Amino acid sequence: MKCLTAAVALICLFSPAFNKSVTQNNAWIEVSPSAEFFRVSLPAQPTEKEQARHFGEIDAEGKLYESEFEGASYAIWSLADSKYRSTQDVDGYLDACADLIWDDLLKSARDQLPEDVRARARMTYVKELPATPLPGREYSFTLGAATGTTHFYIDRSRIYVLMAVHQAGSVSAEDKFFPSFVVSGTTLMPPQINAGPGGYRPVVTNSDPTDYNRIFSGRDVTQKARVLEKPEPTYTETARMFGVEGTVVLRAVFSKNGEVTNLHVVRKLPHGLTQQAITAARAIRFTPAMKDGQPVSMWMELQYNFNLY
Repeated sequence: MKCLTAAVALICLFSPAFNKSVTQNNAWIEVSPSAEFFRVSLPAQPTEKEQARHFGEIDAEGKLYESEFEGASYAIWSLADSKYRSTQDVDGYLDACADLIWDDLLKSARDQLPEDVRARARMTYVKELPATPLPGREYSFTLGAATGTTHFYIDRSRIYVLMAVHQAGSVSAEDKFFPSFVVSGTTLMPPQINAGPGGYRPVVTNSDPTDYNRIFSGRDVTQKARVLEKPEPTYTETARMFGVEGTVVLRAVFSKNGEVTNLHVVRKLPHGLTQQAITAARAIRFTPAMKDGQPVSMWMELQYNFNLY
């Protein structure tokens, strides 16, 4: 199948080898490249291409594997980041990987578009992927007449980017491609949110009703904490760019000293929105809860909604 118009060329942008014919056989094969730690199902044996990718804080090298069938392209980048630090925040690193995909891996495709079409090109955050075992995310994107989905995962210094792209009118077999991706020899990297000074710290409490220094639940106080001022968080530029919407949920202690402490992230959002919510939460002004005439500390749940429209 030949690369045709500019729209179809976007599908073929990852490898010039797609001028060759593709076997018209929908029996997918399992691929496990030598010297790699993953296996995946593809519609045909993939082409391989050496890669050197540099954007922002990422300086990565590795390989691109790509296969094509019936107007859809399936690609896997397996990259090793020489600048990776073991102390790196996982969510921040995932943000950086999303920037790499949009501003580097997809840049050549965007540059091929007419200026008016390029202005409408978008990559949009969809969701966090279950960390089984690797943390990752899903984004969708539109590049003119081509649309696609990307899943990417991080395994410490190793970055895996999976991408399925198809043109209008063709069908992408994403349901075969993405679930088939398996990485061996991985170590679970739990997400880490830095709540900053006075942020989340595990607290051991007791249930002695006469201990006014412990942290109470709302049902155990005489009078609940009363919020006097609750600043709203602001959108980050990258969160707007990637169309991130949703709710950040925090659990915190409204202390008897009038400070918000022990911040714990219950539900997060990417591209800085969780940190924006934490910053806003720390700035809340309130009068402490009361128990038998004594000011006491109390657990509270905070929700911050982020909507672009």
